Amino acid sequence: MELYPTPEGFVGEIAKGFTFQGVARLAASFGQALLAEGQRRVVVGHDARFLANEMAEEAARVLSGLGLEAYLLKGPAPLPLFGFALETLEAGGFYLTASRRPARFQGVKLRLGPGRPLPGEALSLPEALPKPGGFAPLDLRQGYSDLLARSLGEAPKDRAGVVYLDAMGGAGGGILSQAFRALGLAAELRELHPLPHPLFYGVDPDPRPENLKTLRALLKAQEPPAVGFALDGDGDRLAVYQVGGEALPPEEVLAGLREALGGLEVEADGEGGFRFPWHLPEKDPFLAALLLLKVLL
Repeated sequence: MELYPTPEGFVGEIAKGFTFQGVARLAASFGQALLAEGQRRVVVGHDARFLANEMAEEAARVLSGLGLEAYLLKGPAPLPLFGFALETLEAGGFYLTASRRPARFQGVKLRLGPGRPLPGEALSLPEALPKPGGFAPLDLRQGYSDLLARSLGEAPKDRAGVVYLDAMGGAGGGILSQAFRALGLAAELRELHPLPHPLFYGVDPDPRPENLKTLRALLKAQEPPAVGFALDGDGDRLAVYQVGGEALPPEEVLAGLREALGGLEVEADGEGGFRFPWHLPEKDPFLAALLLLKVLL
């Protein structure tokens, strides 16, 4: 079985290494690791890839069969929403995603607890599986939206202009529009590819310029003030594009966030991932986008 360990879990090709049997074995091994840590609660989430929901259900049944209190997060759900679920329930986490990889791949990100990734190399996959158990559905979108509002602080309600967001058919569609409505922002949000799509509308879910032709074409024709955002497949990375269609360099994005935060901490990985330790232990592009409206519009 061709499953390859990563610093946060495993990845493989769907129907080759990444199968229902493989997911079940991963869940069984991970569940034992959680129990060894004294953890008794687990949240399962997933991105927008082919059969991700069904595989997540399989994982949740296996984890429940081991005696864990298992929850299935309504999805597709972006990674920061999954991280919020782990914080809220004080749980471990099993999140199905292959992030920015092509659509034929799937993987899993493992969390022993909020902000505690487990490398795949730490697990050995068992042959025997427990008798499947039941799980509870979990919907925390409203709670996460409320957290965004609190972490944002003073909302840029008077900043007018056009904001494009290309969710690339990934797990992040709809989150920013909910925040815009809740905050009463004057800026107009125009979402591109907001509906989950297992093939990501024919491109890799990586917000590089070559994968964002529609967004860039719209920004070339757009008058300021305007800004364009794009997410990756599991909604934990943010790319920023300017009027004219050019990407804003990562160091300028980070400088803008620091200006908007006024001294609060932000961490950047240089690849579009921004983490706010006082907000969530996972990277959060949605908070980053809302903060950037304060300086880019």
